[in-house]
Amino acid sequence: MKTKKIICRITTFASLCMALLFSACEKQLENVLINDTYSNVYWKSQSDVEAALNGTYSLFRRSLTTNQAFFVWGDLPIGKLITNDNTNQSGIYSGNFTTPYREDGVHNWTNWYRIVNLANLLIKKIPDIPESAFVEGQKKQLLGQAYFMRSLSYFYMTRVWGDVPLQIEPVETAEDAVIKGTTASSEILDLVIQDAQKASSLMSWESVEQSGRRRANKGAALALLAHATAFQNDYAKTIVYSDSLINQSGLYALQTGGTVKDLFKTATARENIFVVTAKDAENESSGNTGNLSTNSIMFITLSNIRYTGFPMATPLYFTDATRYNSLYDAPADLRRNDFFEQFDAGPVNADNAQGVNRYSLIKYANFVYRNAATFSDVRAESNIIIFRLADIMLLKAEALNYLNRDGEARAAVNTVRARSNAPALHSTLSGTALLTEILKERQRELIGEGHAYFDIVRNIWKRSGSADFRFNPSALLPWSLGGTNTNEDRFALKGYRFPIHNIALNANKEITQIPYWMGRY
Repeated sequence: MKTKKIICRITTFASLCMALLFSACEKQLENVLINDTYSNVYWKSQSDVEAALNGTYSLFRRSLTTNQAFFVWGDLPIGKLITNDNTNQSGIYSGNFTTPYREDGVHNWTNWYRIVNLANLLIKKIPDIPESAFVEGQKKQLLGQAYFMRSLSYFYMTRVWGDVPLQIEPVETAEDAVIKGTTASSEILDLVIQDAQKASSLMSWESVEQSGRRRANKGAALALLAHATAFQNDYAKTIVYSDSLINQSGLYALQTGGTVKDLFKTATARENIFVVTAKDAENESSGNTGNLSTNSIMFITLSNIRYTGFPMATPLYFTDATRYNSLYDAPADLRRNDFFEQFDAGPVNADNAQGVNRYSLIKYANFVYRNAATFSDVRAESNIIIFRLADIMLLKAEALNYLNRDGEARAAVNTVRARSNAPALHSTLSGTALLTEILKERQRELIGEGHAYFDIVRNIWKRSGSADFRFNPSALLPWSLGGTNTNEDRFALKGYRFPIHNIALNANKEITQIPYWMGRY
């Protein structure tokens, strides 16, 4: 119980701190914060540090899953998954991304800054705790986790919103709270890389197994570095960081074909690098509360035609035959059945065609019935995979393509395709066409995992004001980056980013809405 109380009090404290940081300073809180006993009581032992770190992981899970933000950000804008929902949020559902998805978790960065502030506290406090308070080697490992969590949080925020406020000192008293404007995304990425490098240097390879791949570890830090350097166009480093994982064959290997879905059930599978678990026995799982937007992704992607006790015959998000066959254009591709299953032949699908088959995403079909006799009280137990080996292999292929090493890029893609029994890429495929195919392969492999739209954003950032993209946007997005029906240049207005929540805008007059979303949000 002590650990839970510490987590609760520290996270509550962090919430107060962030309320001060991004809203007007409340004088009456000043004495409470100054007289707080956290520094005197809770930063004395390894268990205190672990309790605070547990708070960052709990907040990270909440940040990802509130309104299924990771899925809304990473998958819905590409239009491969659709809905019959006809609310005013349907623009992003159908892949147009002209109307913002209005749920708080998608636009509100409060929870992310709670993680940042806890990480800042850990980074400040851990060095002052005596080595004798830790099991040998754990002080460095735990400090590495703190750097990783701060790095990962800023990486998510800058991919979603671009320029965000930068806070690297903990807010411990009211005097520490400062209203800040945004920092350029390039500087945020610099911090992401610096923190991830520190995390990697502090953690050993043994941390991969010790962490159960569900806590920060050396491999997770290197995977983050591979992604962050790709955003910086530093492809040579992306390849170095990718290879540092690919070459650790004793720790990492691709799952066998036809069983990739098992990665979402077994955190310690060798393809997994870093996952967020949802174990019911550890009070991590979620149930069907009646509010679909706050439940596990499982409840909004599975059909009760196939699974007893689920809320909908037609899942909130599904795909139709046209999109399904376009995504998996090789009939022998094992991912067709490993990642999707037909749930009905719908009377009307998104293409307004009669009797076209519809398919549900089954990556997250891991659950338990707390009441097995009545098939009720369903609890979602699927992992959210942050990084896995196939992701890193395909990211390396993208970097190789940008460095004009297309033969090696094709080989990297073909390794992943061979696992799924998909035919090898044609030996003449190169340049822009190859990059487009690499990004499509990432959609096939990582659909539903929160990557596909960020892959496009990463490549958008490489465009330096010209009208040309290195990839083919029309092959990857159902909406235009070049303009709207009012002839605005969506790219120039940063319309590939998500809008900032009005709560943040109203609380902090030093920040402004992303230009494209002014008047739209």
